[in-house]
Amino acid sequence: MLKRKQSSRLESQAVTDFGPDENLVDNADIVWINKPWVHTLLRISAIVSVTSVCMNTPRSFSDCPSLQVATAATDATLLLLFTAEMVAKMHVRGILRGENPYLKDRWCVFDGFMVLFLWVSLVLQVFEIAGTVHDRSPLRMLRIPRPLIMIRSFRVYFRFELPRTRITNILKRSGEQIWSVSIFLLFFLLLYGILGVQMFGTFSHHCVTNDTEPGAVSWNNLAIPDTHCSPSGQGFSCPPGFRCVDLLDMGLSRQELGYSGFNEIGTSIFTVYEAASQEGWVFLMYRAIDSFPGWRAYFYFITLIFFLAWLVKNVFIAVIIETFAEIRVQFQQMWGSRGNTTSTATTQVFHEGSGGGGGGGGGGGGWQLVTVDVSKPRGWAPSCLQTLIQATAFHMSILSLVAVDVVMAASNYNDSAAGADASLGVDVFHVAEVVFTVLFDLEALLKIWCLGFRGYISSSLHKFELLLVVGTTLHIIPNLYHSQLTYFQVLRVVRLIKISPALEDFVYKIFGPGRKLGSLVIFTASLLVVMSAVSLQMFCFVADLDRFTTFPRAFMSMFQILTQEGWVDVMDQTMQAVGHVWAPVVAVYFIVYHLFATLILLSLFVAVILDNLELDENLKKLKQLKQSEANADTKEKLPLRLRIFERFPNKPQMVKISKLPSLFSVPKIRESFMRQFLDRQQQQGSVCLLLLLVVVVLVLLVLMVVLVVVVLVVLVVQ
Repeated sequence: MLKRKQSSRLESQAVTDFGPDENLVDNADIVWINKPWVHTLLRISAIVSVTSVCMNTPRSFSDCPSLQVATAATDATLLLLFTAEMVAKMHVRGILRGENPYLKDRWCVFDGFMVLFLWVSLVLQVFEIAGTVHDRSPLRMLRIPRPLIMIRSFRVYFRFELPRTRITNILKRSGEQIWSVSIFLLFFLLLYGILGVQMFGTFSHHCVTNDTEPGAVSWNNLAIPDTHCSPSGQGFSCPPGFRCVDLLDMGLSRQELGYSGFNEIGTSIFTVYEAASQEGWVFLMYRAIDSFPGWRAYFYFITLIFFLAWLVKNVFIAVIIETFAEIRVQFQQMWGSRGNTTSTATTQVFHEGSGGGGGGGGGGGGWQLVTVDVSKPRGWAPSCLQTLIQATAFHMSILSLVAVDVVMAASNYNDSAAGADASLGVDVFHVAEVVFTVLFDLEALLKIWCLGFRGYISSSLHKFELLLVVGTTLHIIPNLYHSQLTYFQVLRVVRLIKISPALEDFVYKIFGPGRKLGSLVIFTASLLVVMSAVSLQMFCFVADLDRFTTFPRAFMSMFQILTQEGWVDVMDQTMQAVGHVWAPVVAVYFIVYHLFATLILLSLFVAVILDNLELDENLKKLKQLKQSEANADTKEKLPLRLRIFERFPNKPQMVKISKLPSLFSVPKIRESFMRQFLDRQQQQGSVCLLLLLVVVVLVLLVLMVVLVVVVLVVLVVQ
């Protein structure tokens, strides 16, 4: 009876299939395998195992013979660690019997297979060191599954708190949509594959010289450039001195002629997908035009590009976005609302935009919605200085300095003779960089004095500015000048984003909540590393194939496929190197990888970016609330002398809301009236603020003029 209660309780708890190492934390029999430091050690060991298999190639061993012994020792150490973990889990959980046996847990079975392939890899390497197995032996392909062990390093971060039934429903509904669009893709591939076989056939007719003999075709016998032709005369006709022949009948093989064409349904589908990727599809169309009537090629390839390259790809993106949104809705329904709309509405007020770096206030003029305590003093500076750092003039002056510094950095280049006066021995660019760095250091100290250190670092932008201050301060040291620290000086250009409030808001929406986008970037990088390691072990022993001899070459080849630039060349070279027997397997492997990288992965990026651009649910409710209140207040609460301005045109003296035109609907009111009621605090101390602004602007203008004149003089002298 007790066991039945425990099993029902486990069924209602959160799903932990994504974190099998944490399933038995409460078991008293476990001694060490579920301790946190052991989990961390195993994750690090998984990454080390991937690194070891990436170095295990014949070319790497020939370049550095000590790597063979080093990888063998590393694999032996990792094998002992993972085998000990597997045995301990089997002892605690049981193999086939028990409450949670080892072989009935999917992740434990995955870990067991990884240990098995690690054993196989180590035994194979021992035979390789002994000389029993040749370096170019196909047995190296037994190491192909080993890079998948990297999944152990990241699967703990994919745990989520949802019941098992909810997870099943989400996967079922999402899987149905993705399956439907996959069938949609296969339908068009099969349709155009059959049409290609019926409309075209082979592309094996070429123009050769009249004296070409069967079985003795060489490059000298082909036309320059190599030209396809039509034996029936409906396509291209060979010039005088040449004749149109079928090179397959002349003794050439498919491996020599290439695998593109419409000979049979398999080759036709392969050619259709190659053309649908928009990589070299025009050359396939030109071959069809030369070999067959032109109208067939135009009709076939234009409709192929429309349906497969445009329609199906966009359908894939739409389905992934819809699936992503549906999963997010399911999670929100499970977790509930994140906050209260009423409390959110009371923490922000209208304020005239003054730029600056205080708290969370954005730059730019116009009325905007800011937090209540954006102007609240949090440092020890006088009130006039705290008002200064929030002023638009101060903000724009700093951005002007940044712009001049960017121009200076663009004018400089890494040359020992650049910018140096032979008579004085002074590097003008270095002096200018010292001046700019001191000014930006003073700006950071002023903000810290006014806002307090905690208030200063509470803003992500201020953290970035502080990082630039530290880096550029080290950069102006003579021994560190023109070193790698120059990147901190270059990164100052990022601060110019605050010149445009619209651009600043857009960038924040895209990169502000960077957890999802960052996770997707890490996933893409991990996938690229794993697939590069798999391809490395799959093709490193193939002769006459340099693309997969070492891990850097394999990484660049797989990255080239990921970017869709020349990926057909990588596939064709590999297919020709492995021979016609394994060429179909290689084609399927690269097509599946390209399909996942270009459709699924690209769709995930679009889905995440759209999710970042979408308003939060609380902001949507706040927007609706503000719109309803604005409509009611405009008609009922405002006096007639103000409501009459709604009847006036936008010119000449209406206020333009530049910060939030799409979020809140506000009545048209004269700026003088709004300043009278909403800007009373800013009117205090206006004389002090005006004097400080005049002094700061004059000093900055003088420095800018001097620096620009010096740079122009140096450039003219050079």
